[in-house]
Amino acid sequence: MKAYLRAVLALAAKDALLERKSFETLIATASFALLLAVVFHFAFDIASAEGARFFPGALWTAILFAGTIGMARSARVDEVEGRGRGAALAPVDRSALFLGKCLFHLALLAVVEAAAVPVFAAAFALRGMALPHLVILGLFLGTWGFAALGTLLAGATAGERATGLLLPVVLFPLLVPVILGGAAVVSAGVTGEVTAATGSWLRLLVVFDVLFTAVPALLYESLMEV
Repeated sequence: MKAYLRAVLALAAKDALLERKSFETLIATASFALLLAVVFHFAFDIASAEGARFFPGALWTAILFAGTIGMARSARVDEVEGRGRGAALAPVDRSALFLGKCLFHLALLAVVEAAAVPVFAAAFALRGMALPHLVILGLFLGTWGFAALGTLLAGATAGERATGLLLPVVLFPLLVPVILGGAAVVSAGVTGEVTAATGSWLRLLVVFDVLFTAVPALLYESLMEV
């Protein structure tokens, strides 16, 4: 088990080191998310009292689009430069390849969110968050599910020339539970209005995350063969 975890961490670290050489994927992803914050700020005349109502949906919209761009580019670079084929030759279980890539995407999105959340909070004139830990939990669970499913589908569409166009078409409909649940939990954290529905969304996110991490890990070997 320890050897397996070391392999997963080594594969994630490999992607992080390669990204650190240029930061191209991170810069593109973060820039798009921050640009959406500026667009939302000037496109909608939102009063400070209404900021808490629109903040969760706007933030998740930015994460969704920016993250999809980042994962599509990451998969495309692996395909063009042969990194994916090289990793496939590694003497490790194929599920470790998926989990390593998923962990890298999760870290990438976490960095983007760390930069985007304060900018969106300023853009929507948030005066504070009633339950910051619930906001962080909602972002983590939603991002985990997004990274897991996005990693699988980005790898499946990497060989297509129109990867950047095909991935959102396939990915977005499947992410509806993640976006709705993530936005609901973040909204509860911002406003402090925790209800029974908030607990239901949390449970749904946990089930979604575990399901779409375990199943793709088991199917990743078949995907790579295709």
